[in-house]
Formats: sequence, structure tokens, C-alpha cells
Amino acid sequence: MEEAQSPTLTERQRYWLEHIRACEASGNSIAVYTAEHGLAARAMYGGKKALIKKGVLPQVQPSRFQRAQVVGSVTNREWRIDLPNGVSVTFSGRVDAGALSTVLTTAAALG
Repeated sequence: MEEAQSPTLTERQRYWLEHIRACEASGNSIAVYTAEHGLAARAMYGGKKALIKKGVLPQVQPSRFQRAQVVGSVTNREWRIDLPNGVSVTFSGRVDAGALSTVLTTAAALG
């Protein structure tokens, strides 16, 4: 049985692959990771794009919209959002759109 051959990487591509994997493992964004490590974010994005094009990294597009279903009537200011990945987010009171977006994006990535 033949093993699938992995693409040959240049030294520079191996360099960026190592940083991209370290960034993902850290849980930080590329912007935060590059600032902490004295790297140019633009160069890291370029390295990531080249690795995606070469098939080394998967091309993942985050979903922008999720199907929502209202269950029951809203009688108080408590909210519960069940995401398709099984994660539930519960909060009460007012919340700004930016904070809610950050929480939901993070929760969606957990599954």
C-alpha cells in the first residue's frame, strides 16, 4: 500500500508552518501572536495563504450565519443560545453586539 506523499516545503514554508501551529496552539489571534513574537502579521498571513494553496493547511471558512429558532416566549432578560456544535451560551441583561459576537464566535470554535 502506498503512502500519500506530503508536499515538499521550502525552509521558509516550514518556518511559517511552525509559527502557524504554535499560534493555533496558543489560542491567540495571528495579530496577538505576531506582536508577542516580533513577527510581521502580514508576512505570517502570506505564509499561511501559501501553505493553504499548497494543500498543507486546510482552507477553513468560518460560518457567518447560524440558523436560529425561537423556543417559547421571552418573558425576562435571560437568553440561552444553543449552537450546532452542542455548546450553549446563557446570559442575562443587556449585551453589546461586539461582545456577543466575540462570545458566539469563540463558543462556535469549541466544537
